[in-house]
Amino acid sequence: MKLKHLEISSFRNHTSTTVECSDCVNGLIGENGQGKTNLLEGISYLCLTKSFFGASDSTVLQIGKNRFAVSGEFVGDSGVRYDVGVRYDAEAKEKEVSVNRAAIDRSADIIGQFPVVVLSPESNAITAGAPAERRKFMDFVIAQSSRVYLEDLVEYRRVVKQRNRILLDVKMARTDPSELLDPWNTELIDRGARIMVRRRAFLAEFQPLVQEAYEKLAGEGEEPTAHYKASVEHEESTSEEELRRLFRQELERRREEEMQTATSSVGPHRDELELKMHGLDLRRYASQGQHKSLLIALKVAEFFYLQKARSESPLLLLDDIFGELDACRSERLLGLIDSLGQAFITSTNEAVFPADFDWGTRSRKFFVQQGAVV
Repeated sequence: MKLKHLEISSFRNHTSTTVECSDCVNGLIGENGQGKTNLLEGISYLCLTKSFFGASDSTVLQIGKNRFAVSGEFVGDSGVRYDVGVRYDAEAKEKEVSVNRAAIDRSADIIGQFPVVVLSPESNAITAGAPAERRKFMDFVIAQSSRVYLEDLVEYRRVVKQRNRILLDVKMARTDPSELLDPWNTELIDRGARIMVRRRAFLAEFQPLVQEAYEKLAGEGEEPTAHYKASVEHEESTSEEELRRLFRQELERRREEEMQTATSSVGPHRDELELKMHGLDLRRYASQGQHKSLLIALKVAEFFYLQKARSESPLLLLDDIFGELDACRSERLLGLIDSLGQAFITSTNEAVFPADFDWGTRSRKFFVQQGAVV
């Protein structure tokens, strides 16, 4: 997948900006606060219908304006062209998404059609943050590769929310929740078991990709691992049917705990993706350089996983990625990126790119100043 053309208007600090993109590396150079990252955010709207920061539509709307628009032309690996547009009207509080001028009713319908891999300073939470950040990472990758998984995940979150509301109500009323909870437990178990089985299969395929990418970036001698730890303990060979039985058993065991806390304590929303280096917990024992290298390796592995799952090369959005990397790892990273596909890289310093980098033929650099590309 390649983005050939990007146009944004009344978006963050960009009043009206057009970019004709290179098929390889697109370097976005400029000081902080000039609008480099906003261009990446605009691209994420085309791929995900929202900001990769999680910012609301009203937040990315330029101050003093009532509407913003983002549009772009993609060309798939098979040569098929797509015109994508996202428009937001603040007065009506409505967002319109279209592909080839056909309206898209649900954001979920576009997820994965234009696969994207995002690496930004906020991504540091994947290796250094709480378990929720790693669950979010897993879910984002798998959801782009599987519409069924995305639908299960959306419905599962709705079930957890409703179940927690019931638990709180019965705690306040001091009543028996069995009759109210039973149908929600069944839905929680069915959706949850499917999600856990899919996550388990994902990690089995994803782990070798991580190790290969890390070795290319950092060289031999370091051994990172990624392991899926489900809140319902089971073996990798456990069938989905057996997992449902174990799930229900665990719910019954924690019944009193859930009554006390008024919170669903079992399920995929409690799972963990354990990251280790030489068998040791990454968060406690790894250096900053190892954190950054593994984070990049996770994103490179994400690229190859999505490329295979979608039969389409994802776009790479790389925001301020060179901090905490030594010169050797930075050079290896650039070489790796250049071999993958189309990438958009922001930097405050042009010097992070080698002096002989192939600008003009295969790649292109843009200088961003005060919300404009110059």
